Amino acid sequence: MRAMSSRHTQRRPITLWTHAALCVLLALTTGNSPAQELKLKLSTELATVPDLAVAMAVAPRTEAVKPVNDALLARDGQPPLGVGDQIAITVFGQPDLSAEVTVGESGSIMVPLIGTLNVLNMSAAQLETMVAKRLKDGGYLQNPGVSVQIRQLRSQLVSVIGEVQRPGRYPIQGKMTVLEALATAGGLTQRADKSILVLRKSPTTVSGDSVREEISIQLDTAGAQFRGRLDAPLVNDDVVYVAVQKLFYIHGEVRRPGAYPMEQGLNIMKALALSGGVSERGSKGRIKVHRLDAQKVLREIRAELPMTIEPDDVIYVDERLF
Repeated sequence: MRAMSSRHTQRRPITLWTHAALCVLLALTTGNSPAQELKLKLSTELATVPDLAVAMAVAPRTEAVKPVNDALLARDGQPPLGVGDQIAITVFGQPDLSAEVTVGESGSIMVPLIGTLNVLNMSAAQLETMVAKRLKDGGYLQNPGVSVQIRQLRSQLVSVIGEVQRPGRYPIQGKMTVLEALATAGGLTQRADKSILVLRKSPTTVSGDSVREEISIQLDTAGAQFRGRLDAPLVNDDVVYVAVQKLFYIHGEVRRPGAYPMEQGLNIMKALALSGGVSERGSKGRIKVHRLDAQKVLREIRAELPMTIEPDDVIYVDERLF
């Protein structure tokens, strides 16, 4: 036995599949009933195998459900479990202990031999550690290898609405950014505005109220800051809203009257250029802008060429007097 232990210490750490094969071999060579086999400890030789939980580098073993924070999400790469999520629990070498379960309304699941576990707001790695610990403490397995995979995520959703091809609610699979959410919704329509709004619930205050936070992303802004905002991760219950493109209107004595999309820094001179310029009968000195004020009253403003245009402005170029 000493020679065998010496050989084990010189070998490389046992692989996941080798450990599973040893568990199956032990079950096949034991003459006891299945219930008794589950209660048996692994042999002295298997006891020298490094703890699989350590080899898989799972999270520290703890049964307490901790609030999910940014650091936990970054480490696990998965959002916290919630009501309606479908997960697969695999115990290597023990198919009778493996199960696919759905998180119930109370936030709990049923695991073979272990019973009911509250998994609300728990990460996949935390659940792996808890199941392995319960199997070990209950005397069912000495070094259980447990894997938890999220089959379908229903508790973590974002809404993408407005001028996108497929508006709707979409699950957050792992990490979803603003850009990925827009791509999942089929991209923008031709009528989409160049400004995107992300609506997010702020943390609940002492009084119990929560306020929607608005994050504006300008698509026509260049630079790393613009890209960084599109790559910002979304969280549960975020709403990505793409508004209809804002327009201004120009008619009268111009070559191409009609509706045109708004741009940053747009003034009367640029609007005339977009519409093909003033016609032979028009006058640059006789331009009027019809605009709704704060009280939704239509005002007529005598316009100069440097005047800034606002969304929904109606520009009228009048004829020359002579």
